Amino acid sequence: MGLGNFRWKILLIISAFLLLWQSSKLWLMLAQDNVMEGESWGSKSMTMKQEDEKEIVHIGVYYETLCPDSRSFFIKHLLPTYMKLKENVKVKLVPYGKALTTQNDHTYEFKCQHGPIECQGNMVHACAIDLIKDQSLLLNYLSCMIKNNIEPIKIMESCAQKMNVDVNAISKCYSGAKGKELLAKYGELTSALRPQISFIPTISLNDSLKDQPKILRNLFQEVCSIFKIKPKGCL
Repeated sequence: MGLGNFRWKILLIISAFLLLWQSSKLWLMLAQDNVMEGESWGSKSMTMKQEDEKEIVHIGVYYETLCPDSRSFFIKHLLPTYMKLKENVKVKLVPYGKALTTQNDHTYEFKCQHGPIECQGNMVHACAIDLIKDQSLLLNYLSCMIKNNIEPIKIMESCAQKMNVDVNAISKCYSGAKGKELLAKYGELTSALRPQISFIPTISLNDSLKDQPKILRNLFQEVCSIFKIKPKGCL
């Protein structure tokens, strides 16, 4: 074998070795990337699962717009609790209380505990609840109104102006048949409560009416006590 041929074979062997070495490094890097990508997707999947399984407490509020206790509960308890726990609570508002509904000629009439003005206020609130889908905006808007619901139409307009709410849509609902239909529906929801309401406001937590005095005294504390794993807002 000539010296030239021997050197050529040596070079081929070295080249083959280097190629094999580089290929093994590339394979190892790809394998590590796949593992990291899998972990990343796993983390994302876990985060999405945790968000889907986020524990929610459902707060039902059965109230009247001219009831002093309802006003106090809205301002001192409901709105502050919601603002601290907005990711972990859903609020159902039912403005009816101890009103009475009668149906005549395909329309509804109402008699409210604090008089006709309260019926107006309840109906305005019912329309706002139906039209405002952003719960944070809705609760702030209703809290603004309930501070002075003795003039329902005036306060409806002034609070809407402050918060950029479509007052025309609410006014149209209130003035038409829709407002009465909504209030009648809230009357049915209130009448269906068991045990029946004896005090306004009445608050349900996850559809339970237990411990009303505790809830009315400290809604935030009672809501936080329900969570199996306390959200940040409760800590």
